[in-house]
Amino acid sequence: MRSDKARIPFTNTYSHQPAVAYSAVMPELPMDPRCGTRVPCDLRVLVMVRPAVFGPGVLLNVSTGGALLETPLVLNPLTQIELEIEGPGVCRSSVMASITRRELHQYGVMFRGTHNAAIDTILRLAQKCARSSAPTVATGAG
Repeated sequence: MRSDKARIPFTNTYSHQPAVAYSAVMPELPMDPRCGTRVPCDLRVLVMVRPAVFGPGVLLNVSTGGALLETPLVLNPLTQIELEIEGPGVCRSSVMASITRRELHQYGVMFRGTHNAAIDTILRLAQKCARSSAPTVATGAG
């Protein structure tokens, strides 16, 4: 009787040979899983951690999937946060996110959900900020 299921090889309990040869290659450069290009910005946000931790924050760059957040709060990776957007001409809106990596007062943030009006607002404000801070080239005789 023959089974169509794949057989899993087991090691002999007396053998020091593994049943499967493993080969792990570490990449020299870290992978960047962002969904879009990063847009440099300087957007003020309110960082909220449930149940009652609040603090100021600044988004230094954003993409459709996340952002780089600078805040004096001490946050750990996998912490769930809410970012409330502040600014002139912006309706009060917020986006849920989680901390993916941590450096000194800077945090990698991944947005939860991709079709959110707040994310669209953040990207629109970041692009507007990037256009207004773009260097201008002066031409003329000198």
